[in-house]
Amino acid sequence: MSRTLGRAAVMVEHGADFVVREFDLPSAEPGGLIVEIEAATVCGSDVHAWQGHLALPVEPPMILGHEMAGRVVEIGAGAEVDSVGQSVAVGDRVVWSHISCGHCYECTVLGDELLCADRYIAYLTSCAAPPHFTGTFADHAIVRPAAGRIRVPDGVQSDWAAAGSCALRTVVRSLQVAGPIGHDDTVVVQGAGPLGLFATAMLSLRDPRKLVVVGGPADRLELAREWGATHTVVVDPAEPPKARVDAVRSITERGASIAFELAGVPGVVAEGVQMMARGGRYVVMGTLGGAAQPVDVATIVTRGVTLVGSMSGRIGDYDTALRFLDRYQNRFDWDRLLGRSYRLDQVADAMAAMRRMDEIKPVIRP
Repeated sequence: MSRTLGRAAVMVEHGADFVVREFDLPSAEPGGLIVEIEAATVCGSDVHAWQGHLALPVEPPMILGHEMAGRVVEIGAGAEVDSVGQSVAVGDRVVWSHISCGHCYECTVLGDELLCADRYIAYLTSCAAPPHFTGTFADHAIVRPAAGRIRVPDGVQSDWAAAGSCALRTVVRSLQVAGPIGHDDTVVVQGAGPLGLFATAMLSLRDPRKLVVVGGPADRLELAREWGATHTVVVDPAEPPKARVDAVRSITERGASIAFELAGVPGVVAEGVQMMARGGRYVVMGTLGGAAQPVDVATIVTRGVTLVGSMSGRIGDYDTALRFLDRYQNRFDWDRLLGRSYRLDQVADAMAAMRRMDEIKPVIRP
């Protein structure tokens, strides 16, 4: 690696413009990598963190961004193989994961690193001290030795891989959490953003009896139908939630046997509970910030609804996501998810575009 300095868009204040700063580039640690970012897509969690609404601790100054694909420019000793046994060489593209501690009760006894009590989420930590490059709204990034990493298939574009490294891998995990989904199921997806559209694509391959997407705007619902939704219900702010609940229950006849909360907006869980069929399974994964939401617990009890949370994904889910993007690229036009490309000095504009729902996935290209 010949460069000694790298640039990053730094969040110094919630809701304000990002400041592009230069930092010294470190050398790759043993077991780690240094990568040059080719594409980083904006996640709803980035927007929540920028606004100061994320239900996780944040420490400005920060380099946000955690959906990425980067080209390896330096390999630390022992890092020549990815987490699924594929070789990694300079010039290869990779995505990588957050880091679990490996020694807490959740990691060791429960055996679930996603519930780690001391999980290291790089983009939510301060970038003030070396090695600085904690997030991926930058021209370079660091893959720490303990981070899982997957080599990107040659047929997968870097911007697809970036979106797949968070939104799609999260959907992959949530479908596993949901349990079996078959031809007799009526499935409801709340949300027509990146999570909801990826979920629609994956769920369509399960061929449920009905696949209902609740969301908006209209162009996203059109894409949902193209990707396999049998029905869509538009979210009209002028209408009460009961109108959407009634529409879903009319379409599904007895309610949703399986539903996924992928919208992350106030009131969505309370609304989703009312859409559930008796004995239904409700997976909540889109809400990671904002005020506490009231839920009608009596409905959960009397209908025997199973409500479960799902967050993030294991490194194997990253691999599944990338393979899904590769295998089904001729069936689903992944470019339809992508918005405009933005420079590092335009990150706030990209955030605002996503918040306004002008774009599904803005792309940062350093």
